[in-house]
Amino acid sequence: MSLLREDVREELLKAALERRTVTYGFLMLKFGFTRGGESGQSVVSALSEIDRDEERHGGPGFAALVVRKDTGFPGGGFFSWKDIPADIRRNESDSQSPKLSEKEKAYVRARQEEIWTHYQKHNSDRIRQRSLA
Repeated sequence: MSLLREDVREELLKAALERRTVTYGFLMLKFGFTRGGESGQSVVSALSEIDRDEERHGGPGFAALVVRKDTGFPGGGFFSWKDIPADIRRNESDSQSPKLSEKEKAYVRARQEEIWTHYQKHNSDRIRQRSLA
């Protein structure tokens, strides 16, 4: 993973440890990303790469913590990702709509809680291991 991606990961980890979300716009402004698309410099491609790496290391990733400023929830494209349950997964034509169903909102809230809990525990374990050494 590139140094830029590591910096983004650290920002997302900080948000997870503080039990908060970050906006797409914040990440775009802070790290110079474009909004979306296949560009390697888009916030979506960076988040996808970081989350794949987190998954390889047993973590849930951070995608549910990155939200739209106007809704406080991830954009519709979040629901097109492969690991989204089939009953709320969106097809390509619906992926741009920012309107979320109550079921989609509940899924995001549950994922956020999972992310916050995982990284708080993981970070606590790491600190505890260092103090025992």
